[in-house]
Amino acid sequence: MPKVIVSNNSELLRHLTATPFRRLNLDLIVTSSGDETLEAVARDHPALAVIDAELPRVSGYDVAREIKRSHPECKVVLVMGKRINAEQMRRVADSACDEVLIAPMSPDELYDVVAIQLRQPRRGSERFSIDLAVLTDDGARQIGGRVTNLSVDGARLVLPEALTENTRLRLTITPDEADGEPIELGARVVWAQPRDRQTVIGAEFEELDEELGHRLSRLIQWEIVEETERIRVVIKGDITEATSFRGLLPLMVGRVDFDLSQVSYINSLGVQAWVEFLQAAPTQGYEFHACSVPFVLQASLSDAVLGRGTVTSFFAPYACDHCGHEEERLLQSATVLASEDRTSPTFHCPSCGGDLLLDDLPQRYLAFLWRGKEAAE
Repeated sequence: MPKVIVSNNSELLRHLTATPFRRLNLDLIVTSSGDETLEAVARDHPALAVIDAELPRVSGYDVAREIKRSHPECKVVLVMGKRINAEQMRRVADSACDEVLIAPMSPDELYDVVAIQLRQPRRGSERFSIDLAVLTDDGARQIGGRVTNLSVDGARLVLPEALTENTRLRLTITPDEADGEPIELGARVVWAQPRDRQTVIGAEFEELDEELGHRLSRLIQWEIVEETERIRVVIKGDITEATSFRGLLPLMVGRVDFDLSQVSYINSLGVQAWVEFLQAAPTQGYEFHACSVPFVLQASLSDAVLGRGTVTSFFAPYACDHCGHEEERLLQSATVLASEDRTSPTFHCPSCGGDLLLDDLPQRYLAFLWRGKEAAE
């Protein structure tokens, strides 16, 4: 039961006691001042502290710095107001906090941050395992190997032995969730290439019935999460010319939040398929949450990737010039837009204590933000 210290902030407390947070089973410890927060940290050893930047007696910036000095294993999220000046951004960097949130926020935005900081699985992030077998006239023979790309049409596999074209395979996909029913798929090798004592093959699935295709799509391409303020659609995996969103279109009603944290790759033909999907989706409106780095890179190149939507939060690559440490940080768009000089926050490097900076040109990586702001103005 993770212990979480939270400022006596009505918005935070309302969100943290809402239904979605119950699955995290949090032990909330509410504090009203900076010194009370430090006392609670020393006494309770929490896993996470979500605190206001402006606190009575001892500021949240100083509290965060002291927590990270005395209890570095405790994650700290600073909650700030709508406008951030250069001095506040400097204090954020000096505080060594792990995350910044801008109030007001939605419960879904807070949930994303809390789940990530506690290393808990986020909604719609179910995983699965895949077992492979070669089918022969004598039956099925298990084979090692790994799947490097999976779509509703077929799979790309790396195998420890040679296989020829037209070899028949069976893929058994088992969801990690306890009650997940395995999906069994027949496939045929359509091409095979030897590489470094292994064989890279492309396999085409045999014709899937509608129900099986729908289950496969939900597992590897998208998932619907309904226990949120608005319907949330989690997009998964690669978006390429093989990606189809046809099965998702009938569900696009009302206002929709897209969770794009699990988009691992998107190419130019995938961008075209995605843009066509957004144009055809019969929604009243939509927002994008937790956008992955590959998605952000495409959105910064083309306005069409975002359609009529706006980005609420996104991952950004960070690096330390001193020790070379690299990681991705989840940022709220509001955090960057609220800054007077339009800069992304600077964090402390968890490896050496140096500055952890955006590992890209801000004018290039954050281009989607500036275009959206200028259009709104």
